[in-house]
Amino acid sequence: MSDTLVLYTSKRGSTRQYAEWIASALSADLHEPRQFLSRDWEKYSTVVYCGGLYANSVNGIRFIAKNHVKLRGKKIVVVACGLSYPHIAESVTRVVNGISRKLPQAMHANARLFMVRGSVTYSRLGFFEKFIIKMLEKMLRKKDPDKLIPEEQEMLSVLGNDFSFVDRASIQPIVDYCKGIETP
Repeated sequence: MSDTLVLYTSKRGSTRQYAEWIASALSADLHEPRQFLSRDWEKYSTVVYCGGLYANSVNGIRFIAKNHVKLRGKKIVVVACGLSYPHIAESVTRVVNGISRKLPQAMHANARLFMVRGSVTYSRLGFFEKFIIKMLEKMLRKKDPDKLIPEEQEMLSVLGNDFSFVDRASIQPIVDYCKGIETP
């Protein structure tokens, strides 16, 4: 049995894929929150929670927040899977602020955020998700094309189509952190 637990909530499959890769790399137990027995928290020293990124909040993060007392003293890793750019400070700040509002203050010191990029199968999106993508596209098209950063140009080229930024290599910093190997 592993001392690491990987939990995930996935709507479209990208988050599940990352959770499976992380669990495999760490030889960790893997569960969806609804399958996990809350009496089992004490078995783990590290809990990795993977959820989709929606409006700067992580899908299902309330499950972790609800269990904050049982998670006291454990290493908490939150993996946000979405379209935001993990290497752009403004994107990370927005997500950190969104998650901070959902997690109790006592959890902040033991929690670490990682962001990974997901995918979109446009035909499978619901009305609201398509609306958000159209709004993002509209916002980007209003900008001066010469002032778009490369990530915005990339986003404009794929919006409204199926695309995937899922990359197994992006789990390495998460795996290293969980194993106690910090990289700057």
